[in-house]
Amino acid sequence: MRFGAHIRNNAARLTATAIALLLFGIARATGGNPAPADTAIQFEEISIGAPERAADRLVRPVNPNYARIRGWISAVGAGVSLADIDGDGLPNDLCLVDPRDDSVRVMPVPGTGSRFSDFNLQLPSSVYPAGTVAPMGCLPGDFNEDGRTDLLVYFWGRPPLISFREDATLGPDRFRAVPLVAAHEPWFTNAATQADVDGDGHADLLFGNYFPEEAAVLDAGAAAGGMMQRSMSRARNGGRNRLFLHESGNGTASGFTDHSSALSAGTSDGWTLALGAADLDGDLLPEIYVANDFGSDELLVNLSRPGLPRFRLALGERGFLTPRSRTLGRDSFKGMGAELADLTGDGQLDIAVSNIAQDYALLESHFLFVNKGRPELLKAGIAGFRDESGPRGTARNGWGWDIKAADFDNDGRPELMQALGFLRGSVNRWPELQELATANDDLLDNPAFWPAFSAGADLSGDQGYILYSQDASGVYRDVARAAGLREGGVWRGIAIADVDLDGRLDAAVARQWGQSAVLLNRIAKAGAFLSLDLRLPNANGTSRPAIGAVARVQRTGRPPLIAVVDGGNGHSGKRAPILHFGLGGEREPVKAIVEWRNDGRHHRQAITLKPGHHRILLAPRPGA
Repeated sequence: MRFGAHIRNNAARLTATAIALLLFGIARATGGNPAPADTAIQFEEISIGAPERAADRLVRPVNPNYARIRGWISAVGAGVSLADIDGDGLPNDLCLVDPRDDSVRVMPVPGTGSRFSDFNLQLPSSVYPAGTVAPMGCLPGDFNEDGRTDLLVYFWGRPPLISFREDATLGPDRFRAVPLVAAHEPWFTNAATQADVDGDGHADLLFGNYFPEEAAVLDAGAAAGGMMQRSMSRARNGGRNRLFLHESGNGTASGFTDHSSALSAGTSDGWTLALGAADLDGDLLPEIYVANDFGSDELLVNLSRPGLPRFRLALGERGFLTPRSRTLGRDSFKGMGAELADLTGDGQLDIAVSNIAQDYALLESHFLFVNKGRPELLKAGIAGFRDESGPRGTARNGWGWDIKAADFDNDGRPELMQALGFLRGSVNRWPELQELATANDDLLDNPAFWPAFSAGADLSGDQGYILYSQDASGVYRDVARAAGLREGGVWRGIAIADVDLDGRLDAAVARQWGQSAVLLNRIAKAGAFLSLDLRLPNANGTSRPAIGAVARVQRTGRPPLIAVVDGGNGHSGKRAPILHFGLGGEREPVKAIVEWRNDGRHHRQAITLKPGHHRILLAPRPGA
């Protein structure tokens, strides 16, 4: 009886203890990097861009109101893309954005031959004052559908420029730079991707903006501006995200028309650092994942028709053991990279997101939102995804940026490569950042109340990159050092392509305030592969990448391998728009189901192919 009375008298205390133990167990389940696994993956790292020099700048000139946090403001701007720029049919060319001199450099990938001389893309400033504009990324694409690769450069301080390729020759004078919009508008763009948003068969443009237009971030002579986010977890005072539909013949120089109003208020004003676009519900209209710093990410379900873009916000469902902060669309973290790929081998697209997950510092979590196979719920606004970053080993490793999935060893299970690091300096400023993270939201938008994050400050400044390899149980383990990736520092964008056509995927990585690198895949023994360069016909008889097309490679007794032609997803790294499937020990022909949209219609075709490289023109069969 006394024992029963003791239980009754202490019920509240015992309940609280049980809840604390339960939450501790959840935290333990989602923490820590697993021990490295053995791997056969090996990379040869080759430096690209100018060598580092003692006189290289490490911060930018900024609005005087940002002087106290000049280092923080200067922490982005390195970007890299892999594409076929010279027209030889191979993704062996680079577009590199280097913040040390704000150059946008075009070159052959080192080790693939000297097909043309390196050159800087010419970026006319027109009415924008000198020193107030800086490039942030380079997005390749055939934007006027003439069969040649153009280069879109996005900036802090102005709207994007599209450099249209004039003819078959290559050089700085063979590109004609055209503003996306004629108006004088100070955009602050950190993400750009292509996607056939309205399903008419033509790639449209999406932009994620960071600062609000009135911020005047890089104007060293400004008297006004200088605002920051109004919350560390729910900030909605960022730049307005933009959508432009491809409408050739619309009278604009760029051939694109502004439809940003389709991105409704409340889902377009976060501090966006990354975008991802891919079809998640089977209608071949791409859903849009928006990764926002300082607050909730967003998944926009696509309800568009040709010429009429429309979206609905979808939110994840919470269970008893699911914290709000780990629920899709309800999180409060710092989204900086996004990747849509099948990460669990079940034939469905999942979503990997980079946040800040620094041990003994701002320990939040990266996300690995696993698709639970309920696509019909998306149009009702329910996102059937659950974060499994903890049990799958990807929750914590540092301050993350771009993240890309790629099957580097062709075993049929993708690896995950993630760029890490923020500010590299000599003075650890994590204690001050911890204080800032708990500060009153009413103070955050004024940089005068921030700690001194300027030149010399260090915040996760020597992290380098992560390479996660997936074991048979579906757990990812970091094998970067075993694979030869030993370079530290701070990195931003990751681009993926088979640059030397040897059947093994390579990578290029952009370094912030340092020399960038190409990572050539030197694995000694890789599995078989299937590479699909899917193309859509142009009116002049040429072709362009089939952005958004989906291919499923059938496997006996197992879910299919799935991939989507990527139009530039992520932060500042752009992979080549070519699909690559690792086939393991499969050497016989395989069947691929290819789906795409053109002329507003959904097409589907089954193709049987031998392992290897294939370029396929997607044209509907007569009568189809």
